[in-house]
Amino acid sequence: MKMKNILMTCAVACAVATPAMAEGGMFEALLPENWTANVVAGVKYNYYNFSNWQQDGTSNYTWLATFDADVQGKWKVANWRNLIDIDLGQTWTDGLGKRKSADKLFWESMVDFNMTEVIKPYVGNRFETQIMAGYEYSEDEDGNEVKTAVSSFMDPAYETQVAGIAYIPNDMFSQRLGFANRMTISKGYGYADEHYADKVAAGHKDQIKEFKDEPGLESITEFKYSFSDVVGFKSRLWAFCNFEGVDEIDGTWENLLTVTLAPLIEIQVGFDMAYDKDLDEDAQYKNMVLFGLTWRLF
Repeated sequence: MKMKNILMTCAVACAVATPAMAEGGMFEALLPENWTANVVAGVKYNYYNFSNWQQDGTSNYTWLATFDADVQGKWKVANWRNLIDIDLGQTWTDGLGKRKSADKLFWESMVDFNMTEVIKPYVGNRFETQIMAGYEYSEDEDGNEVKTAVSSFMDPAYETQVAGIAYIPNDMFSQRLGFANRMTISKGYGYADEHYADKVAAGHKDQIKEFKDEPGLESITEFKYSFSDVVGFKSRLWAFCNFEGVDEIDGTWENLLTVTLAPLIEIQVGFDMAYDKDLDEDAQYKNMVLFGLTWRLF
């Protein structure tokens, strides 16, 4: 039923969108000829307040701020690409309080060397963390909420260096395969130590590792397609396998459909799936439908 509703939303959005609404970025004319950029900032906000409302309803609000940038410079010898993704959001529900709805800080920088038109050796670096603190919620014996911090800014943080070969036949598709060194930084919550819980239980907090280094193989598959000037889709599949074994594979699959309804107004429909054994032995899923103000800078 949820997927049916999402598909219906996409169909309606595509039907009402018109090519006349499409516009370039606000500062597109300032880009040098050898640079391309797709930079979008957005704000979404929903608010409901119920007072003596006899029908079903709960007061709540949700806010979300996003910044998504894909900037690339092209030269004869090499191309330099930077991806930046910042998402920050929160939901408040009467009787439940505040919860995070989005929290991501991501920067990836890659240099492709133009060995041939489609086969390109590359080197790169990636940084990932969150901005706000994360919590687990439970109840005590009296039914009162207990909030326990489980993460924070730079805990965990991930730094990855990678080098490999990329297959880039066109602007829509790319496949990268390379050797990667993935570092996990965690000074307070044990994400860099697989025996964290045992050491805490035994009272050996001074022995907890704050840094983990994992060499391995990394694969990145990217696809993007513009159905028209106002409807676009992009997908990114990332997988990392350290050299300890195939059961040590981490991965994320991110999909986003964007429809421009009017100048500064966009609807986004997304589906993400992630797996990280250090966080949870089961796969994680996220569906989203976002509507709000969007500023296309480039």
